[in-house]
Amino acid sequence: MTRRKIFFAGMLIFALTFFLVQIVPAEEMKSGEINWVQGYITAIGNGTADPSGNRVKDKLKSLRAAELVAQRTLLETLKGVRIDSTTTVENLMLKEDIINSRVEGVIRGARIVKRDVKWEGDVPLASVEMRICLSSKVGGCGADTSLISALDIGHKSEPSYVPPERITSSNAPFLPPPETPKKSIAFDASKPVTGAIFSLEGRPFERQLLPVIITVGSENRQLTVYSVKNVTPKVIRSYGVVRYADNEEQARKNPYIGDNIVLIPVENVTKDNMIVVGADAVRVIRETTMHGNDYLSDAKVVISSN
Repeated sequence: MTRRKIFFAGMLIFALTFFLVQIVPAEEMKSGEINWVQGYITAIGNGTADPSGNRVKDKLKSLRAAELVAQRTLLETLKGVRIDSTTTVENLMLKEDIINSRVEGVIRGARIVKRDVKWEGDVPLASVEMRICLSSKVGGCGADTSLISALDIGHKSEPSYVPPERITSSNAPFLPPPETPKKSIAFDASKPVTGAIFSLEGRPFERQLLPVIITVGSENRQLTVYSVKNVTPKVIRSYGVVRYADNEEQARKNPYIGDNIVLIPVENVTKDNMIVVGADAVRVIRETTMHGNDYLSDAKVVISSN
């Protein structure tokens, strides 16, 4: 008797599972992705409509259903974007109503990059891919349709873990003596440096909108080399604070950082997800940003995974 109960219970579960899978509408099957290299968030929404006898009307209804799902997926994916090591977009939305409304506006203005409708008999199966940009100068986004513009993060206070003291000429004595870097710091010294690539060399780092680069001086003294405070607010609104690349070759192809790039090896990543560079790197940055050539203030910075 017990075996029969188990058998029928198993059959019931199987039947319910099969039934539920069959009735799950296409619009519930969704996916979203943050593309840090290209600088956008994308989402795909799927939708359908009950046949009404009017194929044009049914097609439009299925596309609209797919768009709504893509927007919902964009919102959920966007909420997970890290602003810094302690704050996500969702945290900021919960704290500030105005940010919440701005983000919703960006979602409503998301760009449709692909539409497709297939038919199974009289049933339309629509798929819509939508995209929002992290900053306004990526992928043809307008100034008011990017995540950076919605968050208005240029005026935010930095987290408590960021070293308040920044690299200046006056605190140079606190830097340790030069060391031989794992990878040479290469650039053409005969002309102005146009940007910087920080190579993580495979070290684990969680990508975020506002990365922090520091150095560690004598007596374990931490100093901030680069953060959102280095970048002018106008540049932040248009370009953000950083671009990302999977490797050095990909990073060098980014036109924004120019053709005379200084390649800087990363020494470590802290538990607070701050990037650490050595004294040699700091000296090169200081020398190449003198005389009005402050490429850091223009956020001409790429963080490369390898």
